[in-house]
Amino acid sequence: MKISLLNGGLGNQVFQYIFARFGERYCPGEPWYLDDSFFFTENVHNGYELEKVFGIKANLLSNYFEQDVWNEIIRLQKEEKLSMPQIFLNMGLPVVVVKESEDVDFKGAVVKTEMNGFYPEIIKLPYENLYYHGYWINGDWFYHYREQMMEELRFPELKDEKNRKYAGQIQNSFSVGIHIRRGDFVTIGWDMPPEYYENACKNVIAENSEAIFFVVSDDIEWCRENEKKLGLNLAKDTIYISGNIDGKNYIDMQLLSMCRGMIMSNSSFCYLAALMDYNLELVVNPTARKV
Repeated sequence: MKISLLNGGLGNQVFQYIFARFGERYCPGEPWYLDDSFFFTENVHNGYELEKVFGIKANLLSNYFEQDVWNEIIRLQKEEKLSMPQIFLNMGLPVVVVKESEDVDFKGAVVKTEMNGFYPEIIKLPYENLYYHGYWINGDWFYHYREQMMEELRFPELKDEKNRKYAGQIQNSFSVGIHIRRGDFVTIGWDMPPEYYENACKNVIAENSEAIFFVVSDDIEWCRENEKKLGLNLAKDTIYISGNIDGKNYIDMQLLSMCRGMIMSNSSFCYLAALMDYNLELVVNPTARKV
């Protein structure tokens, strides 16, 4: 049995799903589950979104167990702070953890990989039960089966007038999506400095003076207030996408994925949008990841 951690916001969930689907295709025939216990113990972002956004019927670990057993597992996580693989080990189920990040408390055997790398050999490790703990934010997990993944990751049709208008403007211009992640990134010091965006905007306009900026952010008012500092005033027109909140944040990703150019933040949210963008001609990527 193979199990992969599922947690975080939509971007993280999709990359973890992509990783598991790569594993299922690369090494077919083995049962593979997504550990969704995070969404029973934490209340962050918009909760579990794969089914709501993409209609994906994932093979969730919560459906594998009887309800009373699952309730006990969640209790152990909440009250005793035990990780899922540690709970399995305590239950007598031999499991090996494959991890790319350090934040897992586990007393058993561990295989360590580099963060955000592409190592398909970890899918075929010779152990009966494997638990994959990571985010797997690397485009190669996606590109190997891109056409199949694009079939599975279909956004819902845009139905409201405001977003349909945004989409029309994006599709009828040299649209450059700009993602500015703030929120918790500011708190932990992961936000990109304003000069990064200013330099990126200058370079984009030098490349194409007809570019129109479409700004997406979790703090759109801050972006408006700091327009000049961020270089957002350099385009002949700048459109601030707003209103996609309360579980509709995925529409911002959907609109980004339609743009012809993109100035990315260091967030999985826009990285995923770039991977899903068939129209992408110009990209500024702060982490130099393949898109």
